[in-house]
Amino acid sequence: MDSQVVLYVNDVPVDTTNLDKDKNFRFSLKIDQGKLYNFRIGGKYQYVYLEPNDSVAVYANALDFSESISFSGKGSAVNNFMHSQAILATKQSDLFRGYHSLLPFQYQKVMDSICQERRDEYNTFVLANPSLTAKAKNLALVSATFPIYKEMEIYPFVYQSKNGTPIVELLPAHFYDYRKQINYNDTFLEYFRPYYSYMVMYVNNLAYTKYSTDVNTLVDVNREQRFHLEKIQIINNLFKEGALRDNLFRNAAYSYIFNVRDQRNYKMYFDVFRLYNAQNTHKVELERVFRNAIALQAGKVPPDFDLIDRRGERTKFSAIQKPELTIYYFWSANQKELSDLIFNRVAQLKNLYPNVMFVGIDIGEDKARWRRHLLQDTLARDEQYHSVDFMDLSQKFLINNINKSLILDKNGRIISAFEDIFSPDLEKLLPLKES
Repeated sequence: MDSQVVLYVNDVPVDTTNLDKDKNFRFSLKIDQGKLYNFRIGGKYQYVYLEPNDSVAVYANALDFSESISFSGKGSAVNNFMHSQAILATKQSDLFRGYHSLLPFQYQKVMDSICQERRDEYNTFVLANPSLTAKAKNLALVSATFPIYKEMEIYPFVYQSKNGTPIVELLPAHFYDYRKQINYNDTFLEYFRPYYSYMVMYVNNLAYTKYSTDVNTLVDVNREQRFHLEKIQIINNLFKEGALRDNLFRNAAYSYIFNVRDQRNYKMYFDVFRLYNAQNTHKVELERVFRNAIALQAGKVPPDFDLIDRRGERTKFSAIQKPELTIYYFWSANQKELSDLIFNRVAQLKNLYPNVMFVGIDIGEDKARWRRHLLQDTLARDEQYHSVDFMDLSQKFLINNINKSLILDKNGRIISAFEDIFSPDLEKLLPLKES
């Protein structure tokens, strides 16, 4: 685990300290009102809510950071409750996914029951802690209930996709009654993950409902330009200003880029997006992302970046390109289980398409671990490279997960820069390009 600990309010770093020899750290803060902080250490983050005169101690096992965290001291009660609700939501994620196949009235009955359980837990907690402030109570309630609300916003997407049945007209009349209780412009919560994650899915579902009602189609709306344009209008109409508006627009932009395959319409979407985001705090970042997305369109020469080969020598991506149709796939020596799945998928594709070249690029930060992986039988005969600067690579190729692949034709021009290596679309795309 890294020795540096950074403390944030929202997304702004406000203090930094280091672990001492006993793996302890301390922040002394002057607090005039309740604030929601988060601290980050070794790639992990954790919320902590503090009010004037609080003195909270945090305990965690570095090897099992999220699961092992506990709080003690003045102000610890709400923090322990928030954390327990976050762990519960994570543990029940598979259970929630299983409910997506239920009929709408069955689903609502199950989720209403779970939501009532959460509210009962919250009420018990509040009774046991009568001195809680309004802010603390609000945080606790959102921690308990918003993961359930988010699941209910997700449900229509997944049900329709699984069952091939239009669902908008099938939902019970009171399915979304919980929305009446929500403050959709709570500036105190705009960086709190349960609140923000719900808002993302709320916007998605409103756009989905509008699109499905108007078009009456069973297509995957995430791939449809109009769905993403609906999201722009919804965010603009519901969230007039502030960080939540800016962050929802940022999320919408990335969602568009990672989902829409018809890149001929990119410029039109970006021009519409700019109309509503002249003052967005992420404007510089998003302009760079838009430029990079356009640079990755089919037929373009891909951007260059630095690599290390098996012998430890530096090279360029442009120097390793092949005179054959080639899939460049990414993996990470730091993510063994997922990488093993990627290697298995590549082996499957090699058997299906013997005339296609496959080249692996490790995007992990541990060069020594990468070298050790190269000794494995699955990689011994493959052409493999290690990225020198993952930040540069990820920005140029908009890598949001290591499942991504880059497909180049025999002339070194892009066929697809956004295809998931596990996507069945590869089986449709490669036969067309292999000949």
